Amino acid sequence: MNKRLFSIFFIFVFFLLTQTIALADTYMKQVKSSDAYTVMGQTIPEKTETTETWIGEKASRVNLPDGTSTLLVFAEQKAYALKHADRTYAEMPMSMDQMMDEVEEDIDTEDEEDMAASRAMRDMAGGMMSQIKISVRDTGEKGKTGKWNARKYEMITEMGSMGKSVDEVWATEELKVDMKSYWKARSIMQAQQPGFDKIMKEMEKIKGVIVKTISRATAMGTEIKTTEELVDFSSKPAPADTFKIPSDYKKVSFVGRY
Repeated sequence: MNKRLFSIFFIFVFFLLTQTIALADTYMKQVKSSDAYTVMGQTIPEKTETTETWIGEKASRVNLPDGTSTLLVFAEQKAYALKHADRTYAEMPMSMDQMMDEVEEDIDTEDEEDMAASRAMRDMAGGMMSQIKISVRDTGEKGKTGKWNARKYEMITEMGSMGKSVDEVWATEELKVDMKSYWKARSIMQAQQPGFDKIMKEMEKIKGVIVKTISRATAMGTEIKTTEELVDFSSKPAPADTFKIPSDYKKVSFVGRY
């Protein structure tokens, strides 16, 4: 059970730090490539994945390469995970406390070991989330990235005992978007996290739409390099029901299923 709790926690933190930034009334396609690396004696092969994002005035949807989707509903301030293979969906926890509440509902409350592990995980999670710090620096460097003229920023994310990530971020102001919706969509998944205001203040130093990110993260003494690039960007009507949960999908618990 302890291993399961740790897995859930790290998946949640990873999700918060890697969510695609959303844009209003926009279609985006991004390609993410990860170099091969070895950690704890296990070699993880290189991988390339494609993610599609649809944005509307009231919601956004990210279609992930594993056959799942993430739906953000702005007015409800809620996020849903959709698993298309078994036609299910789950409401996603919007904070670490909500995540741990779901974990505790899913375990045997009479098992002292499980409850002790849950309490320890909650304390550790709160501490680690409060340690996350982001700093952004405008390098002043300009260049061509894909189809767009862009400006280079350096973003450093410190995650306490989890290590840190140094990102090379390229952004362009050539793409016309609703910046209010841009930050609204991003903030839904992080607004309840410790230090949110400071994080957003730093992120807003990046002017325009991010078109390429080269990330170098260090974990357990191993460098993990990933490159994410915007390859398609357009304004067009989303397919019907893109921002709705299908009526025949069954609601399940997020913990243990996603």
